[in-house]
Amino acid sequence: MKRLAGCLLIFLTFTATAADLNMLTDNHPPLHFQQGNALVGFGVDVVQALADTAGDQVHFQQVPLLRALHIASTEPATGVFTVMRTAERDSQYQWVGPLMEVETALFSTDSSQRVRSLLEASRQGRIAVPRKWLVYSYLQKQDLSNLYGVETPEQMMRLARLGRTEFVVADTLSVTSMAREEGLPPEQLHYQIPLMKQATYIAFSPRTDARQVARWQQALDEMSRDGRLEQLKQRWLVDRTPR
Repeated sequence: MKRLAGCLLIFLTFTATAADLNMLTDNHPPLHFQQGNALVGFGVDVVQALADTAGDQVHFQQVPLLRALHIASTEPATGVFTVMRTAERDSQYQWVGPLMEVETALFSTDSSQRVRSLLEASRQGRIAVPRKWLVYSYLQKQDLSNLYGVETPEQMMRLARLGRTEFVVADTLSVTSMAREEGLPPEQLHYQIPLMKQATYIAFSPRTDARQVARWQQALDEMSRDGRLEQLKQRWLVDRTPR
């Protein structure tokens, strides 16, 4: 009876203040991407599971990440996933996470190339990377003379396919998908060295009810404890790191 009462209390806690949430994300397979008419991926499944537990309704919308973050900085009942939590962003949003860790790495376009450091890479050709990515700022601080900023990941992979860059930078989860989308066989990209490892989160608007954000964090903690989060990682993320 006590257990039943406890479950009922949790249910009432989640459903008493249930609300509609706008959840924004970009195209980043296998985390979140369009498949037919549906948005699918690891992040989509996690967000939907958290909403179901919290008793909330979510409305997914796919928009570029920087635009999504701008919208979430001012609009109530809005969240963005999956987002790197940085010192610059930390105070601008309310955070739920971590969802998972992402590794960003350097890949060569020549199978004969082997580098052990960025210094070695700086002597062996151009490093292409989108300027809007966090890793671009990181690489700028390394004072590299061969850093080549591009507008989009599609442009970066196109340069690789055409033989116009010796290195590209991407996270190990999505590099295969990005290469294929530009007609570049993924096996032509060769893992060299890790550059960054960062945890990913859901970033909620500062105008979203803090109690609602707390419910989502509680739901995520429960997913981590009971193994459901790991199951989703196994479904979407296993064997996606080319070496």
